[in-house]
Amino acid sequence: MLNSAAVATKTRGPKVLVIESDPDYRAVIFRCIELAGGTPDMVPQLNQAVRRLESASYDLIVWGVAAGEPDKAGTIQKLHQSGKVPLILLDESYEEARQTFEAGADQVLPKPFVPGALVGGVKAGLRGSGPTSVVPLATRIDVKGIIFDSGARTVSFSKQTAGLTRREWDLLAFMLGNPGQYHTADDLLVNAWGTTRHSAEQIRSYVARLRRKLTPLALPMELMSQQGRGYCLVFDGASK
Repeated sequence: MLNSAAVATKTRGPKVLVIESDPDYRAVIFRCIELAGGTPDMVPQLNQAVRRLESASYDLIVWGVAAGEPDKAGTIQKLHQSGKVPLILLDESYEEARQTFEAGADQVLPKPFVPGALVGGVKAGLRGSGPTSVVPLATRIDVKGIIFDSGARTVSFSKQTAGLTRREWDLLAFMLGNPGQYHTADDLLVNAWGTTRHSAEQIRSYVARLRRKLTPLALPMELMSQQGRGYCLVFDGASK
């Protein structure tokens, strides 16, 4: 039987501050964060969240916006200034929330949300903020005629399709969210796979597998590698 210290060590994960006034939503959000590997800290009101941020540090903030919430943009900026971490916005007024996205929210999900989407969003947020966070949540995106389908983990172009494993998809999704940038194998291990337990050699192996699967599609993009710089996804017409 595990002792209490062992259990605490096993269950401890990145800290996620959740602001949500509805107890039913809080219960679902709590479970989603646990499934994503985080440790939720729940508060019902914004003023309580601000006080928590003054006394503790967090890795991610999830704000469930109450109906009729005034000055969302100002609140987003305040949360970012206090926490200095990625922010996920859950809002019933989804279109309105998208308009405030540029105020600083890293992700926006509609209420009611799909639990699997929130789990993916939390995982992406804990890996780091930025454009990468959009890719794991998008069911289907089209870039230069290339269809990336995260649900099926497929890449399609000109009536040809390549199926990817989860590891291959996570690797491609990270680089798709950061095109034109070189990433070392160590960067990819942490940001694409969320681990340091694998080796740079495994990254090289997966990159080679991706190339073998994608080359027959004759895509208008290239998965490049350069010694000393790492790996980079470049679309035709973009600077290399």
